[in-house]
Order: sequence, then structure tokens, then C-alpha cells
Amino acid sequence: MESSAFSIGVYILIPILSAVLGGWVGAYFGNKYRRAQEDKRMQKVRDIAIKALNIIKKYDRQPYANVENQFNTDLSIAQKRTIIVLLHKLGIPIIVPANESFNIHQIHFSDRFVDQNEIDGIILQITQKHCDNLFFIDAENYFNANRQYTALREVGKKYVRNVLARSVYNNKTNKITYPDGWISGFGLGEYLSIRILHEQANYDIIYDQSGHTNPDKIEQMIHEIDMGLWDNCLSGNYELFKNSKAQIEMSNIFQSLAKNTQQATAHLGTPPIAEGN
Repeated sequence: MESSAFSIGVYILIPILSAVLGGWVGAYFGNKYRRAQEDKRMQKVRDIAIKALNIIKKYDRQPYANVENQFNTDLSIAQKRTIIVLLHKLGIPIIVPANESFNIHQIHFSDRFVDQNEIDGIILQITQKHCDNLFFIDAENYFNANRQYTALREVGKKYVRNVLARSVYNNKTNKITYPDGWISGFGLGEYLSIRILHEQANYDIIYDQSGHTNPDKIEQMIHEIDMGLWDNCLSGNYELFKNSKAQIEMSNIFQSLAKNTQQATAHLGTPPIAEGN
């Protein structure tokens, strides 16, 4: 009787265990297969990005603008659409001219110089799968949403190249001389957007001993504009900036007057030192 019950139990349990084990094995290998297929698909996308970066790397120490023709010719529309946002987010200076909207058929670059070491660093990030989440982002939405900042940055770089880079610093008078009539090189909207930058970028550290601008400092500043580090200056409210600056200057004046008054009071209140007998 007990043997019969045991046989019945085994007869019932074996199909159940087989089903559970089969399901677990199927799920395990199914997930493994899907991951392998997904990684295979992503590797193809990574290869496209690396192909694009190798095209750029051929133009080492040349302006990025020189890359445009081969970049737009050698890569298909689908390939560019897959990787273009990733390239921009990783530091490739892709721009949308102020008088145009984003066009995937004709990608534009700034005239910043290509740095092979920088490109190799980006390739390493992609190879190590650190940037997979940046593929397939909708290019039109991304670039059109950032169009205002892109346009402002282009105006900022125009100011740095055409005005600041040609200015001269007199270390005796501590004054900067800008090119004659430089304002006429900008439209009204452009000029209004660079007024804060004009006042904030006038530091003597960008000049050499002769009073001329240091080319490396100018290129560094252009790179910083591309990175968005000067966005607050380019998009800030000039009137608020002037009011804040005036308040700081007035506060410094009052602090200086208070300090001088305290020193004068302390001097008047100090009894003369008695001479010894």
C-alpha cells in the first residue's frame, strides 16, 4: 500500500519537476540568447560610432570643419541618425548654424581643431560600453531643443575669435583696447547676447607679456563655450547683471569706508606713548 502511494507521488511529482526545471533552463538560456543578440546589435552600432570617429581622427590638428565632406559622404543617413547625439554629448563640436535648422543630411562642425588624443579617449569609452544609453536618441528633437544655446555659443565664439583675440592689454594702464568698430560686426540680437561675456572675459591672464592674447587661452575659451561653461554669460539678463555688479561695488565702497573710519577712530583713541625718564 505504501509502495503504491509512493509510486503515485513520484508519478505526479516527476512531470511537475520536469516542467519547473525545463522552464528555468528555457528562461536562463532564452535570456542569455537575447542578451547575446542585443550585445551583437549594439556592437554593430558601436562600430558605426568608431568608424565615424576614425574619419575625424584622420584630420588631426586640422579644423573640424574640414571633416564635413567625408563625414557626410562616408556615413549613411541611418548611421548618422543612430550616433550623432552620442558624438555631440561626448564632445564632438557638432553645430547647427544660427540661420539653419538641424539637417541630418548635412552635419556641420565648428572650426575647433581635431585632437587625436581626445578622439582616442572617446573611442575607448565606446569600446568599454560606457555610452550605450546615448545611441538612438532622436537627433531632430535633441538638436532643435538646444538650438537657442547652440546659436548663442556660436555668437560667443565669434566674439572671442574676432574681438577678444585681437584685443591688446596695456599692463601699465591696466586697460584693454579692442578692435575699432568691433560692434558693427554683430547684429543687434548678437550684440545684446554678448554684453555680459564682453565684461566678464576681460582678464589679464589671457594675455602674454607683450599684451597680445595667448592663442592657447583663446582656443581653451572656445572649447569651454562649446562645453556650455559660458552659457550663463551668453543667456543672462544684462540689466540684472549690471544691478548686481553695482550692488557689489557699492558694498565694497561702504566696507572700505567703514574700515577706514574704524582705523581713524582707533588711531585717535590711542593715548600717546609716554617717554621714559
